[in-house]
This record gives sequence, C-alpha cells and structure tokens, in this order.
Amino acid sequence: MTRLREAIAVERLPGGSALYRDYVLKRETAVHAAIGDFRSGAPDWTRAAAGATRVDGRLVDGLAASNRALGVRPEVLDALRGLADGSARAIVTGQQPGVAGGPLMTLHKIATACALARAVEREQRVRCVPLFWLGADDDDFAEIREFVALAGDLSVLSASLAASSFTPGRRVGDIGADSAREVFNAVAPYLPDAAGAAADIASWLAGARDLGDAAARCVVRLARGEVAVVDGREPLLRECARELVLDYFDREEELRGIVASGGRALEAAGYHAQLGLGDSSGLFLVKDGVRHKVPADRRAVARAQFEADITVASPGVVARNVLQDALFAPLAVVLGPAEIAYRAQIAGVYGAMGVPRPVVFPRMTATFVPPPVVELADVAGIAPAAFALDPGSIADAARARLRDDSFGAAARVTEGAFADLVQRFSAAADARLDARNREKLARRLAELGQRLRQTVDAAVEQDALGTAARFPFLAHLTELFARGGVAQERYVSMIVPHTFHGPAAWESMRGLADESVAAALDGRVGHRVYSV
Repeated sequence: MTRLREAIAVERLPGGSALYRDYVLKRETAVHAAIGDFRSGAPDWTRAAAGATRVDGRLVDGLAASNRALGVRPEVLDALRGLADGSARAIVTGQQPGVAGGPLMTLHKIATACALARAVEREQRVRCVPLFWLGADDDDFAEIREFVALAGDLSVLSASLAASSFTPGRRVGDIGADSAREVFNAVAPYLPDAAGAAADIASWLAGARDLGDAAARCVVRLARGEVAVVDGREPLLRECARELVLDYFDREEELRGIVASGGRALEAAGYHAQLGLGDSSGLFLVKDGVRHKVPADRRAVARAQFEADITVASPGVVARNVLQDALFAPLAVVLGPAEIAYRAQIAGVYGAMGVPRPVVFPRMTATFVPPPVVELADVAGIAPAAFALDPGSIADAARARLRDDSFGAAARVTEGAFADLVQRFSAAADARLDARNREKLARRLAELGQRLRQTVDAAVEQDALGTAARFPFLAHLTELFARGGVAQERYVSMIVPHTFHGPAAWESMRGLADESVAAALDGRVGHRVYSV
C-alpha cells in the first residue's frame, strides 16, 4: 500500500542530541546506566515485567467507559480491562492536545505504541494495551496554539487559536471546542479531501466539549480505534494515587535535588541536562481552573488543601512521569528524543519514590512525503532520503534535474540549420534574380526566419512553464519538510496524511511502525521517509 518508504540511519540525520544518538545506537553509556536498554533480550524487559502489574479497578472502569464513548475498538477495551487483574500490561505514550489532535509526531508515537504492543504480545506472550496520555492538564499555550496543515496545492496553511481563548495558567484542555472548530474551519476549504477526510475531521470536532475532548476524538479516530486515551485532567488519576501525590509534595525539595544531580551527572558525561533548576519538578495547586505554583510560604496551606481534596493537585513534568508509571505500571513507555533526555535525568526520582521504571522505547521518527512530491521525486530522480536529510537543497536539485537543455539545444540547431539554408539559397538567387526580386526574396526570408525563432522560442518557454505548472510547489518545497530547522513531524498536524489519503493513511503508518519497532528491537533505529 505504501508508494514510498525508506529508512535512514540515525547517525545520518542533521541535528539531534548526542544523548539521544548514544541511547539508540549504543548500549553502555551514562544514559543506559540511568534508564536501561530497549532492545530485545535486554534485562530491562525482564525487570519491567516483574514489577507491580495491577491497576486500580476504579481507574480501569472509568477509562473503559470513556474510551467506549470515544469509539475505541472492543478488543482494545477488553485488553484495557485486563490491567485491573494483571492479565494485561500497558504500553504508554502521550502528548499535549492540539487543534485536530496535535502535531504529526503524536501520530508517530501512537503508531509506535500500537506496534510495540503487538510485538511484545508476539514475542513475550504478554497481552498489551496501548495507552495515550493526553496532557490536557498542561498550561503551555504557546506549545499547542498553532495549527499547520498542507493545502491540496501544497501551500502551507497556518492558523492559531485566538489569544482570547486562553487565560494564563489554565489547562489547555479546557480551551473551548468552538475555538478549535474555528481554527479548523478556517483552513478546511483548502485541504485535500481524500475519501471525505476533511468532512470526517469536522464531524469529530463537531460534538467535542473542549480542546481536550476534541484531541481525544481525533487521536482515537485517526488511529482507527486501536489506542485508548487517558485524559490528564481526570480527577480519578489523583484519587487513585493520593498517597503517592502527598508523599511527592512532602519530599519535593529532596526530589528537586535528585533531578539537579541527575543533570550534573549527564553533563559530566558529555551530554545535556534537559531540565533546569527553574523547571517545575513538583505539583501545582489548581484553583478555579488555573494552575498555581506553590511558593515556600504557602506550602503548609497547599498541603492542607491537597489533603482535603487531592484532585486540586496538578503534576509538573517530573511528577507527571512518576504518577503515570505508578498508576499504570507500564511495561514500556514510548518517548521522543527530548523525553528520553528527561527520563535519563529524573531516573533517580523513581528509586527514591519506589516506583518501578518501565522500558524506555524510542518513538518512530519519520517524514511524510505528500503524493505530488512523490511524483516530483520520481520525475526528477531525487532520492526520498533527501527530504529528511537536506530539505534546503531539494528545490534547486529538482529544478536542475527537470531542466531539459536538450530541447533548447534542438531549437538552436533548427534555427542554425534554417539560417544556413537561407544563406545558400540566397547565394544561388543572387545569380538568377534581378535586384528588385532579390530584395523582395530577402525580405520574405527574413520574415520566415523571425517567425521560426518566435515559434521555437515559444515552444522552449512553454516546456519550461509546463514543468513549473506541473510542480507549482517548487518555490516553497523546503517548507513542506522543515521550518526554522524544525523537522516536519514536529509542526505539521497529525491530520495531514489523513487528508491526502483518508483511512489508508493509518493502515500504511501501521505497517511502517511495525517495521520501525522490529528494527529498533533488533538495535537498528532509523528515520522513516514515507508516503501512502
């Protein structure tokens, strides 16, 4: 089903951190010492499998009900229920919500989690359920505000949630669904609409309560119901982890010190510390829907409020990771490069809190190539890898390879041959015609020469225009694959493959993720370049 597919070795990709590259390419580094190994046969799989496996039944029941309403497949719901008695294990990934779901890397994470669940079931005979933790309780509006898609003509469409839709400190999932619908409706008329894809997305957004609900609907439907969603705002999450949350708050200063120490250790090993001392590693207090940091002089008051109602606690980045893994005891978590760096730095927190660590598995990284660009690559002879390795050089290379100098050369040969024939004929005519007829002949031959030049020049120009008309996106080709040095999958919306290919997009990505996971388990992590 996939028209174009190529794997690129991680070490060939531009950018990226030494920490991530060492984690996916090596086995015995400071990163591995902190978080373990993800390859088949690594002892970390055995360690993770031996940990606590039962998930609170109240939480499982609530998730089963909410995911049934979202349209998650019955077999996934059945596996989800198995978390309560330990007959199934979770494979967890996650991301903040965005208009129509979030960036394309979100879908790559989900596809990886689903593929890893299938692989573990086959290889380890352990029933698995992929879970997507929707960070709707986050308050980073700048992170989720922009929506970027590709029009049918491959122009880049960009729209943003209105600033008035958000109050600083509020949870982004609480942004009104009308704001999300307004953004999508602004670009929908320009989207490709394979198999009614744009209409599908509009219908998913139509009944949403808020941005978090809208994102959950898109996540489930784009993944064809193969993943279950956990909304980070769900009060039951804090209720089921009440003692852990209170313990975390009481030991927050100690845990911040562990995070700082983890950062120094990584830097000493030649890596980078993903979290600075200014980053929140603890808990926020939610009041009237707004997250508030807890200053030192208000900690006693906040502690009493948490004690009275644990649902007003909202975890920061470190606490959220620990809370997630304590609640769901995942066998593995699927993470991107920055998240792997987080895990390496906060690994000591798990030991301090007594929370078992799951296997840290790298998400599939990939570049989607829209169908018209696949055609361009075929015609111009451009290797698919170029779209990920050096998008800045693609347009020039395409123009150079599409420029057919032989046609222009043939036009010049034609003009030269005509001029030579005219010269020979004129020489013969000079001996046979009188002055008046020689002048008349010369004038007409000159007119023929001018008409010939105009005709062949027009043909050459039309040939060039034909190439430009066939691939009008050449002028902004690089924008399709990177923007400001940021890879496509981090800013283009997760709906983009769906709008070009409809349901076939997920089926293709599913197979792509199976290949990616199998290769990663074998120690061959790569970047995928694909189309459907």
